[in-house]
Amino acid sequence: MQGLRVVALGLAVLFGCNSVEVKRPKRSGETIRYRLKLRDNAVSPAEASRCFSACQAANSPQKYVECLTQCPGFESTPGEYCSNTEVPPVAACLTVRKIPVTKEPPTGLVVLAVVGQMALVVGASSLCSISNSNCGLYPPPR
Repeated sequence: MQGLRVVALGLAVLFGCNSVEVKRPKRSGETIRYRLKLRDNAVSPAEASRCFSACQAANSPQKYVECLTQCPGFESTPGEYCSNTEVPPVAACLTVRKIPVTKEPPTGLVVLAVVGQMALVVGASSLCSISNSNCGLYPPPR
């Protein structure tokens, strides 16, 4: 009987301590996920992969992103960001952030577009990890 009480008390403590609410990562209204699923593309995995491959010849980061937007199944989702598993051959994914327009963007960021008073920027390292569009050819801005 003593053993049953110990087990019941242990279960009560275990369940009582595990009632902590799961915290989800905060979604920022300042991000946009640009994603082209490759392997699980709902439109056509083969066409998406061919389009992604063709975009690799783009001569600038802006042209590269413009090319990806024309691929079948490309999506842009405000408030979301790329997961660490969304890399080729699974997906081509870029998390774009909105920052106020300034004279010069911070080092390591590439401006894709300017909308109103906000610049849409992406980290150069994340862009280079999925594209060979002139990555490493130019020194970083000073």
